[in-house]
Amino acid sequence: MLSRKNIRILVEIAISDFKVRYQSSILGYVWTLIKPLLLFAVLYVVFSVFMRFPVENYQLYLLLGVIIWNFFAEATSIALRCFETKQSLITKIYFPRIIVVIASTLTSLLTFLLNMIVFFVFLAISDIPFSFNFFFMIVYILELYFIILGVSLIISALYVKFRDLSHIWDVLLQIGFWITPIIYPLTMVPEVYHRFIYLNPLARLIEYSRAIFILGHIPSPVLNLVIFLMTVVIMFVGALFFKYQEASIPENI
Repeated sequence: MLSRKNIRILVEIAISDFKVRYQSSILGYVWTLIKPLLLFAVLYVVFSVFMRFPVENYQLYLLLGVIIWNFFAEATSIALRCFETKQSLITKIYFPRIIVVIASTLTSLLTFLLNMIVFFVFLAISDIPFSFNFFFMIVYILELYFIILGVSLIISALYVKFRDLSHIWDVLLQIGFWITPIIYPLTMVPEVYHRFIYLNPLARLIEYSRAIFILGHIPSPVLNLVIFLMTVVIMFVGALFFKYQEASIPENI
């Protein structure tokens, strides 16, 4: 449990990181909205004009997938190097090192929530009627965040010892983008491979989120239990691994 002092440090680091990220750019915070929209626009043109997928409301289908994946990719990539970027702070002041990882992921969470506002604007102007099932997305956002935090705890602790991990992680993210049903519908993949795709919790969360907004229903309790258990396992493993590596982080930076 974090003390009041540590919570204050956490908030200050998270706010500072968010400000620093865009303080030297002309458009500033607007880039948090422009970047995913530009990627969405390119992918939408390519895969709705040149390569048509039989997906209803494909613009929403694609945008939601891109936003969720970008959150995971951005948050973990920043968290990977968070101890390196906060080296001077870590070596001068003692506080639980986990605060640095949490702060970096919270900064990306704020960006994600701003991007979700853009999604809701697209949703509002679509022909999809409002449903109270939409509020269940809060559960998926929480699960998504804790999956990201669990992964971030592992890779940030590993990176201080193995700097090549940054290059490996970039490659893994590129592979993950294409093997996760972000652009294409899962129905295009032979059913025999679905079980392997669903080993990826991001694939589940993207598909379940689309079910809420586009299909208008909440996935079954069994499916929700599976993703909840996956979240708990990833967070538990991440926290346990980080605990055993935390003491060696300052000396390895």
